Amino acid sequence: MDIVERLKEDHEELQTAFSNILNADIDDPETYGRQFIDLMTAIESHERAEEQTVYAQLGADLDIRPIALQSLEEHRIIRSLMKDLADVEITEEIWLPRLVVANNVFSLHVQVEEGNVLSLIEQIFDKDAREKLDRDFEMVHRSTLQQLRS
Repeated sequence: MDIVERLKEDHEELQTAFSNILNADIDDPETYGRQFIDLMTAIESHERAEEQTVYAQLGADLDIRPIALQSLEEHRIIRSLMKDLADVEITEEIWLPRLVVANNVFSLHVQVEEGNVLSLIEQIFDKDAREKLDRDFEMVHRSTLQQLRS
């Protein structure tokens, strides 16, 4: 698979997971909490894999480095928002507004990434290089998921 296709697929899955948790009832806080932890883990592993593969490559090019740094900063903000959410009881009044903000920031990040970064990847890297980036991404992604789940 090509890294551009993989990232689009991952983004869609993550946005669906965000949407599902935003639309879920909090009748069972334990189950809802597990859904949130699953989302948080998925976002963390996706971002780490992007950082160690895609953004490591893009950041090496001085002309593109500012774009890579912006995406890395967006990742930092998203992780911070998710960690802040993890410190709040799901039943607290502030939970849902914070979740909405985290979703909005994540959605904006995806729009920027898919609008700018993915086209840069297609311009800079040939098909073989994109496939190698995909394999590297998948390896880091799986490894990070295992680490976070243990």
